[in-house]
Amino acid sequence: MAKNQVQQRNLEKRKRQEEKLQKKEKELKKVAKETNNLKSNHKKGSSFLDLFKKEKKRYTIEDTIPYKKMYRNGICYVGEGKYNKLIKYEDINYQLALEEDRDLIFNQFAGFLNSFDSTTELQLSFVNQVGRIKEMENAITIPDKGDDFDEIREEFREMLKDQLSKGNNGLKKSKYVVVSTRADTYEQAKPVLERIEMDVLSNLKSMEVRAETLIGIERLKLLHDMLNPDKMFAYDGQGLEDRDTRKLIMPSTFKFTSPKYMQMGNYICALSHFQILASELSDRFLSEILSIEDNMYVSFHIHAIDQVGAIKMVKRKNTDLQKMMIEEQKKAVRAGYDMDIIPSDLNVYGNDIKNLLTDLQSRDERMFYVTFT
Repeated sequence: MAKNQVQQRNLEKRKRQEEKLQKKEKELKKVAKETNNLKSNHKKGSSFLDLFKKEKKRYTIEDTIPYKKMYRNGICYVGEGKYNKLIKYEDINYQLALEEDRDLIFNQFAGFLNSFDSTTELQLSFVNQVGRIKEMENAITIPDKGDDFDEIREEFREMLKDQLSKGNNGLKKSKYVVVSTRADTYEQAKPVLERIEMDVLSNLKSMEVRAETLIGIERLKLLHDMLNPDKMFAYDGQGLEDRDTRKLIMPSTFKFTSPKYMQMGNYICALSHFQILASELSDRFLSEILSIEDNMYVSFHIHAIDQVGAIKMVKRKNTDLQKMMIEEQKKAVRAGYDMDIIPSDLNVYGNDIKNLLTDLQSRDERMFYVTFT
């Protein structure tokens, strides 16, 4: 009799659990339907998937350099309605900062990233160039003024040159922000880029970072030096907007005969990318890469996802996770186990997704696509 009662209670408990799971499934279907009905404001033509579309075959060295026109004011027309500007900034001494200062810098940088919406593409570029000793000597040259301090100036110049010769083989490190937008014409792109430029400079100034926007000839020199590490740039900017400036900066050759390497002038180059599976990265990750004393160019390509699209994506992930949990609970019920005991990794993922959704919906955080090259 007691055994039958226990069996009856177990059957009733199992029935209640199955009904509970059925109710959960119905709620999930409702949520999935509501998620699909969310409308995104993301403009067609600026999708992140555009990065993966097949490009036209390039037959000349000029065509291999991916821009169409450089304007005197520093705006560059990349092609297909895309225009950008480049801002050079000085380093933030993050590694030597106190813990509370690091937190402040981190929060300011997070605010800087969140200031960009899905209509603006952001690129953080880090350029290491070796062998530019002559340029560095010119940069530290202090001219005489014909007064009583010329002797001190001479002594200071020699001291700087001596330090430079003992240093890092003329290693020059530069950091840049590239902001891009899409427009039908240059006239439409110009005011948009100028507004973004002012916002970026203002944000960097609030972080006590010195920054300046590069004009057309300065951008050409940078591109030339990256493509021709062993040559000097010799162009005065005359007729800049009336000519194909790619011919002024291109290397002697571009060869892509190997799947791993390419030849650029007298140099053999390689392009690498990272697949990052860790949920967090050390704050020393980038500094350790940039500590390599060689010609190296590192870029973060950052594109904010439309806010509605980001919420939709996270909700779908949450729905998929809930489905997995329900399947695990069904297995537990059929096996006679407690349905509330589910794999710990599902619980962890569930909490992470809920926190992410809260950040997007309540804290005005943004989600980004990031490509690291």
